[in-house]
Amino acid sequence: MLTGIDDIDWTGLQHAYGDASDVPDMLRGLLSADADERERALDALHGTVHHQGDVHDSTVACLPFLFEIATTPGPGGRGEVVELLRSIHGDGRDPEVMDFWSDDEEEYEEWRRLLARAEADVRDRAGSLVPLLADPDPGVRRAVPGALVQLLPDPEGVRAALTGRLTAEADPAVLRALAAALGDLGARHAGLAGAAADALLPLLDRPGGGLPLAALTALARCAPHRLPDPGVTTRLAAAELRTALEGPPEAEPAPTATTDTLTGYLRRLRAEHTAGARAPWATDLLGELHFALGDRVEARFALVADQLGSSERGQRREAVNAAGTLLTGWRGPHEEPVRLLGELALGADPVLAREASSELCRLAVIGAPAAGALAERVARGPGLPPQARWHETSYGAALCALAAQGDRRAVPGLAEVLRYGHVPEELPEWLARMAPGTAALLAPALTTRLAAMVGAGRSSFAAQLLGAAAVAAPEAAVTAAVGYLGLAGKARLRSRGAALRTLAGLGSAARPALPVLRSLVGEAAGPGLAAALWAAGADAEAERALTMLAAGLDAGNSGSAGAERYEALRALARAGTAAAPLLPALRGLAARPEEVDAWHAGALAEALWRVGRDPGETLAATRHAWDRSRADRPDMTEIWAGLGPAAAPVLPLLRAEAAAPRRHDNEGGRRGRTRFRVARDERLLRHARTVLAACGTPDPGPGDQAEQFGQRPR
Repeated sequence: MLTGIDDIDWTGLQHAYGDASDVPDMLRGLLSADADERERALDALHGTVHHQGDVHDSTVACLPFLFEIATTPGPGGRGEVVELLRSIHGDGRDPEVMDFWSDDEEEYEEWRRLLARAEADVRDRAGSLVPLLADPDPGVRRAVPGALVQLLPDPEGVRAALTGRLTAEADPAVLRALAAALGDLGARHAGLAGAAADALLPLLDRPGGGLPLAALTALARCAPHRLPDPGVTTRLAAAELRTALEGPPEAEPAPTATTDTLTGYLRRLRAEHTAGARAPWATDLLGELHFALGDRVEARFALVADQLGSSERGQRREAVNAAGTLLTGWRGPHEEPVRLLGELALGADPVLAREASSELCRLAVIGAPAAGALAERVARGPGLPPQARWHETSYGAALCALAAQGDRRAVPGLAEVLRYGHVPEELPEWLARMAPGTAALLAPALTTRLAAMVGAGRSSFAAQLLGAAAVAAPEAAVTAAVGYLGLAGKARLRSRGAALRTLAGLGSAARPALPVLRSLVGEAAGPGLAAALWAAGADAEAERALTMLAAGLDAGNSGSAGAERYEALRALARAGTAAAPLLPALRGLAARPEEVDAWHAGALAEALWRVGRDPGETLAATRHAWDRSRADRPDMTEIWAGLGPAAAPVLPLLRAEAAAPRRHDNEGGRRGRTRFRVARDERLLRHARTVLAACGTPDPGPGDQAEQFGQRPR
């Protein structure tokens, strides 16, 4: 084997760490009968000829030998070699977003040629992998289906080969790989989506080994319109999951390598993550199914509710994460998953309880179905005396989740932990959701904590505590803000922004701070000080504040200048019609939309509305902001609600938004632990309904939503 390997001048080739003279030994290591040596060789190749996904001339020189190793029966590990070939191919990688090591144009062009050559060479040799669909090694058979879809430039031939193998294959893991590859093939080649679906649909009736679950996932990727209705989809997935969890565990080959390489570490990490799970592949498939279902919210909400009720702890834990992604990112029938999260928060498992409560905390205004369970958990107390890091305990997470709903039953616990512990960033929002009399119950705790922090010159948690006090104890907030502004040196610099924002938001209640604010004019003459001065001094400080705000409007868009412009716009919106002298400057900025980036578009639109009150120019500015920044859409919708029937021109936007299954800041295509702003999205929907009602337009219902996104009505 490896004929001709010694005829290559490897010393004249390069990899990530110099000349490639050591590469032949790495390639020979892949043929070793010793599993440790094979793993070290594979790890070394990943770290040299393919370091961080890069390609060198030595990488291209390796390709014939890697294909020979992969296609010749012999020792184990050939499936991993197939995966290495897939990675070298790159699967449509974009050199423009890769990190090249040199600024030399000729070197860069040579590197691009190497990438293209590696891709072409792998594609030209990929036909030799087709016979491996029947290889004796199941690890090879698992790796090959996806590789053929990616590498072989004959999609119809790949479809025929994969479909033909379905009837001959018996290994459950390989069957799942074949189904996944058919789904990938149909997703990559629209003309083959129907044929791929034809091959996948019969697999829904072949129970066992996760094949129906794999087929559902593949169908959702390549031909979602051919999925069963949401109820059937959920029942199929749930039944297959129960079969996997209740039946005998699927036998997996025991690892034979024991190296301390990165490859070995990742293998052990995966083994530890799945230890004790009866069907670890089911977790992966369910995650893929959720992602593939996308906007089919009815099926996804039912599926996650079923997962949350699973008898296996590992599945319940994965379901908590899936529920957090779904509930924050999509609008749908959330009540049952939220209730089930509440049950887990009340359960005896502290890890599950903490994780479930943490997800509930992000749900805020739609978390009501779990409120009773959260309140019961909080009423039990912390078990141990409250700690500085109380929020990281199961009790603390439940307390945060209850407080996030503005629930009065969270007040005693908050009063206790706020005396000395961590202060959540969201505390001001939580208190703002409470009834005024309820939030005021926290005034003593906030007043005491702020006084102690100002007295010690500490700025940690200043923004959270000042914001919360502005809601619950305005006088204490003014006193503390003045105290922070009276500190010397770095202590004042670190807390000044929070203090000024607090005073600006308090309006006339900030009047006692006027002397200290005037003393800062020479030191901190910016929009933050201008807004606070105006709030505290009213008309007497208007001219001075307008001068500072005008300078802020003239600042740029990036860095500290961008922050100054943003603060100026927010301050003008707060001032309203009293800032009319700066209306021409605002209109001038709006007339140059190319200068208004996504960061400032919403703030400019709001300032124009509050200062000018002109519906025509407000509509133009708010529509610009709507298009530039998804994050600003709730604020723009609130402005349109204030316009009433004059907002009729934006009805098409609002109808589409109200009917969309995704929350406004969810652009899709994300995985992992990404979470979205539920409270802001619910505010957007509330204001959208107000506009639709004012203009005599009915609110789009679930049927409209299902039709828009291609779901078949039940």
